[in-house]
Amino acid sequence: MLHYWFLLPVGIAIAALVMSAGVSGATLWVPVYLLWLKLDAPLAFWLGLLTMLFGFGSGVYRNWRDGSYDGPLIRRYLVFAMPAALVGGWASAFVNQAILIGAFGAFLIVYAIVIGGRALGMRVEADRHDRVPIGIALIGGALTGLISIGIGILAMPSVLRHRSSSTPGAAIGSLVIIIFFTSIAATLGRMRPSLIAELHRDLPQIIAITIWAIPAVVIGGQIGPQFARMLPSERHARLYFSTVLLAVGLLTLARAAAVR
Repeated sequence: MLHYWFLLPVGIAIAALVMSAGVSGATLWVPVYLLWLKLDAPLAFWLGLLTMLFGFGSGVYRNWRDGSYDGPLIRRYLVFAMPAALVGGWASAFVNQAILIGAFGAFLIVYAIVIGGRALGMRVEADRHDRVPIGIALIGGALTGLISIGIGILAMPSVLRHRSSSTPGAAIGSLVIIIFFTSIAATLGRMRPSLIAELHRDLPQIIAITIWAIPAVVIGGQIGPQFARMLPSERHARLYFSTVLLAVGLLTLARAAAVR
């Protein structure tokens, strides 16, 4: 049980970081499980989703308690993202994970550079809007089911510019809740008989990992929203987001190599 003690400090740092940036915790947990603990890819993806659900559950409670979210906006995203995540999770067993993850990792790096470059060039806040891009909700949900990441990264720019997002902290709070419920659907979608058999076989190791990882993400989930509310403007939020996104893109490419 003491073998994975290091996941406690690592998990607190991961949860605080992703919660403050509005990025799925699985983006950083899956590389830990794949590259550091050497778990099989299907187990690493599922365990990454499970771990982040506890951290984001903590963050959801914190944002709900503080009123740092917009309910109607969240519901409009989830009505499309959750069914897509359920289908994507089920379809993940039929997709070449290495190719898909590698392509998405490259996309993240380019996306981070574009967002960061635009943020550096901002002189005024971007125009506000009232819409929810259905395509982003569907694609983000499907990607979350397929490779554990997608909805938070793709929806962040739109959520930041939505009229109901009065502050960057409120936007990230809404995004945290969107990611949480979309990831629940993705986790359920991945529960195929072959994965259930693998979970049963590796249950002692899973327990030894989660007794350290779950308390860590619960603690970090309380810290991250406080960081998000410290961001002074949309420009700062975008720069911070693009920096985290660049790191996630590099780790995602490492994931693709590990899956091979």
